[in-house]
Amino acid sequence: MKKTLCIIFIFLNLYSFSQDKVKLMFYNLLNFNNYTSYCTEENNSHVTKAGYLKTIVNNQKPDLLAVCEVGANPSAAYTLNYILGNSLNVGGETKWAVTNTTGSYLVNGLFYDKNKFEYVGHELVSTIIRDINIFKLKYIEHGENILINVVVLHLKAGSSVSDANQRGEMIDDLMSKINNLGSNQNFVVVGDFNVYRSSEPAFQKLINPNNIQYAFYDPVNQIGDWNNNYSFREYHTQSTHTVNNGCHSHGGMDDRFDFILISGSIKEGSANIKYKTDSYWAVGQDGLRFDQDLLNPVNRSLPDEVINALYEMSDHLPVVAEFYMGEHNSSISISTDPQFYANVVNPIENDLVFKLQTIYEAKEIDMKLLNISGSLVYEAKILTQAEQIYSFDLSGFSKGVYILNFSGKGINQSVKLVKTK
Repeated sequence: MKKTLCIIFIFLNLYSFSQDKVKLMFYNLLNFNNYTSYCTEENNSHVTKAGYLKTIVNNQKPDLLAVCEVGANPSAAYTLNYILGNSLNVGGETKWAVTNTTGSYLVNGLFYDKNKFEYVGHELVSTIIRDINIFKLKYIEHGENILINVVVLHLKAGSSVSDANQRGEMIDDLMSKINNLGSNQNFVVVGDFNVYRSSEPAFQKLINPNNIQYAFYDPVNQIGDWNNNYSFREYHTQSTHTVNNGCHSHGGMDDRFDFILISGSIKEGSANIKYKTDSYWAVGQDGLRFDQDLLNPVNRSLPDEVINALYEMSDHLPVVAEFYMGEHNSSISISTDPQFYANVVNPIENDLVFKLQTIYEAKEIDMKLLNISGSLVYEAKILTQAEQIYSFDLSGFSKGVYILNFSGKGINQSVKLVKTK
């Protein structure tokens, strides 16, 4: 018996998975090639901005770049391809491609690394204000066919009750479309939400929908009244300016308008994509910007050239998040106990084998196994012990995907478990 446990222990320590990782960026490009009486070729030149965007992308190196406020002069395709040729596929780079987008004078777009992704299709959501786009991509690197839906939106601006209600109506249209597409798909919703607080109808309809299967989650769990609130200074994305140049908003950093929200499947890793903990960032935000601009006080979060490009490019900051891609990249922890971890052999055939570790003291852990529909199929109580290997016979269970959850005081960790036999 001791010999068997020793072999399992060695296996657990050596067991590892290749983890492919991709980075998503969303950016409001502020009237890129859309000239108005206030945003002109003098104060918002798309030619100059293309250079700033190149600097930002070269620094952050995203694999997916979602954008809004793209001008359609003479067409959306022209402007998107201008960005493609002047900000992305430059200096000998050829990997970037762009999705097709139509719409009004301002449109959304999605650029992607064609070595990692294949464009599958597009769903258009027409709303009372402007279109919302759902771009479907297939992750193809290393031969894995994993699907992700990238929702790109730009909700109605304004602080009135009417503005907030119109934002809510736009999300009603989006959620109706998502409900028709089916559950347990990978979705990210990115965009300029223009919301001032999480209690707004638009945001609540995303995080607390009538059907919880279609709920979206804030990866950093920063829910509250974001507007002009010092407590959320590290997450504010607008405005990068305090001085009025005629085009950029100039109120200083005091709003969280720009978001990346994730579906439950990405939160739990149940469909082969999982959010990388602590990867979410409003690029260039160091927490010292409250009611200040991006330059003052001195911003040391990125090289000066990049900070200057962010300042000149837009009155919004881009937001980024990273995701693990692959069948076994499926563990997520929201534990407040930093001394806890679970090491699970995955995938399995018949026996569920894992090691739990709590430092300093033993803890009682509730282990629950749920099927992909969320129904409880097995549970047990475990008292953690140092170096203990736990094994449970699951030979009577069907092959497929399960969610294994460990919970206790300060502990809540889930792992997507794949049973192959």
